Amino acid sequence: MSEIERERGWCNNCGRAEYSHESAPPDVLICPGCGEEMKSLDALTREESSTLAFQDWMEQVHVSGKMGPSPGGAVAKLKCDRSMIDKLADRGILEKSVYDRDGHYVVIISSRSIAKAKENKEKRKKWTDSGED
Repeated sequence: MSEIERERGWCNNCGRAEYSHESAPPDVLICPGCGEEMKSLDALTREESSTLAFQDWMEQVHVSGKMGPSPGGAVAKLKCDRSMIDKLADRGILEKSVYDRDGHYVVIISSRSIAKAKENKEKRKKWTDSGED
């Protein structure tokens, strides 16, 4: 049975959602990591649901290649003011991912966009790539 055909459940022991173990019967959710029985995602508490939403967002950021530091970390890497990070993100020069749910707010600036902006600043003395060498 493929991962897509298996149901995803919440493992209290591992603290995350997983697809049920491939050898588990279709009506039982077994964690592939620890072997404990998992609960259906429909039965999550508010805290578990919030944790799952954040984990899913982080996975999406990772898969899309947008992992990186906070805006403060971007300031340290680019050696600029914090307000410049916002301006560069607003202009699309820096890739910014925002999580704003259940009272939690997290911002990540992609490492690849920081590296590109830094390279442009060193080569061209500006944050953008003008296409001129």
